[in-house]
Amino acid sequence: MVAQKLALPFVLTAISKLPRSIRESIVPDMRIPSVANSPEKVQLARLSHVYFEHPDLDEFSRFAEDFGFVLAARKESTLYFRGYGKDPYVYVASQSTDGKPHFRGPAFVAASQQEFDKAKALPEGKLSSLAKAPGGGEILTFSRADDTQFHIVLGQQERQIEIGADPTAILQEIGPFNTPFEKPRKGKFQRFTEGPALVHKLGHFGYVHREFDADLKWYTDNFNFVPSDILYHWDFSNIDVMTFMHLDRGERYTDHHIFFMQRAPPECQKTYLHHTSYEVEDFDTQLIGHQWLAKKGWKSVWGVGRHVLGSQIFDYWQDNSGFKIEHYADGDLVNRNTPTKRDVVGPLSVWGPELPKDFGEDSTLWLI
Repeated sequence: MVAQKLALPFVLTAISKLPRSIRESIVPDMRIPSVANSPEKVQLARLSHVYFEHPDLDEFSRFAEDFGFVLAARKESTLYFRGYGKDPYVYVASQSTDGKPHFRGPAFVAASQQEFDKAKALPEGKLSSLAKAPGGGEILTFSRADDTQFHIVLGQQERQIEIGADPTAILQEIGPFNTPFEKPRKGKFQRFTEGPALVHKLGHFGYVHREFDADLKWYTDNFNFVPSDILYHWDFSNIDVMTFMHLDRGERYTDHHIFFMQRAPPECQKTYLHHTSYEVEDFDTQLIGHQWLAKKGWKSVWGVGRHVLGSQIFDYWQDNSGFKIEHYADGDLVNRNTPTKRDVVGPLSVWGPELPKDFGEDSTLWLI
């Protein structure tokens, strides 16, 4: 089986030389089926937080502060970091017990008690308490393929936020943006200071997935994940290699993608997290945050630039455990009236630095 998987890229390369109609009749269809939300599915409201284990928790705490997280609580060997949004925390960092870094899955908020009860009726969910965590609540955990996990929470006490309050550590004075023909800011100045780009919320995450079709079916059959965009292989239009999914909340607009899945190439040995992403206030905040992280000696991965799909201004970094982590600003919103788009894999950015060759490790075989 391993030998067959390793041989597949060479077989695909050979078949790709044939006329499209012939090569696509040879290769099995790997298109993502049409997906639509329905009341029978568990309705999730938003992405709340993620779980990580780090070998050096003190060093990660230093990175977290420079990245723009705020420490909400420390409970024994677990740190809870928040943004300035309503979630009591957006990132949970625990001490690794085996000396290796681990991603332990995302946690989504159920839209209601009724939806949480529907999730509890799904097979193999494990219910536990969040009483020791900031905000309390309950959590339901599902074990998925390749040691991945998926969590649903309910009953957390949300933070009280003041709309219009200063959301950044680097803002001194800010006014409207002056354009070539409209200049509403008169006699006032844009003034900033150096510092981290404070995080608002957890925006999205994604996997490079070895069990792409089976696990995508589980997520879309059971929850209100709907593809915003689907990308297919440039040589085989019947091989979908990536999808960006939003939460379908009906007429309510939600982020263009909250969860993405990329089909792992045959030689990939195990599903892995590609990155997690966190929203910041604006472009100024993002660039000053980039400068701050660079000054502190952290590793820049890719950015600053603007994505094509989702339109976010992006900035990717690497934490002390090797995980990719992103700041973003100015993302797109969609709702149930926004059709799913399907297109060939193309450039990932409108502008910005060239995509690093190791941006997706071995998964870049599908993307470059």
